[in-house]
Amino acid sequence: MVNERYKIAITETLHYLKGISNDDINKIPNKFMTFLKNNVSKNYECSFDYTKPLNELSLKDETRGLIAMICLNYWCETEEQKNSFKKHLYENEIKYQENLRKQYNIDNIFKKEEKIIKTEEIVANKLPVQIKKENIFMKVLKYIMNLFK
Repeated sequence: MVNERYKIAITETLHYLKGISNDDINKIPNKFMTFLKNNVSKNYECSFDYTKPLNELSLKDETRGLIAMICLNYWCETEEQKNSFKKHLYENEIKYQENLRKQYNIDNIFKKEEKIIKTEEIVANKLPVQIKKENIFMKVLKYIMNLFK
């Protein structure tokens, strides 16, 4: 049984394959195409513009993975094409991991917190402070009132 998010990915993949030439679709084995057609999501409909390149389409990561797998296994005909495609995938993975490293760098997380604290201190220091001076009569009155409470 296929997970629902993979059914959605299969649906998007089949919808993407409708825009591909018949020569490329014929390279995909019938058994795999049957598997895809049998595991389509019944309640998910997708639509996208076939004139846009693949990287501009809003596809799920699982869909992109399925399309990459199809490209690597069925559309790359020579070993040179396969190696070039694998190299491209590897470079993309390195860029992705580098972005994650920058985004979730432990050193930068603590630096950002320090900056926030410093700005809060600056804002707190710039606020006007009101000093109330009470005369002796008011202090004595409050003391007496506190005794009765």
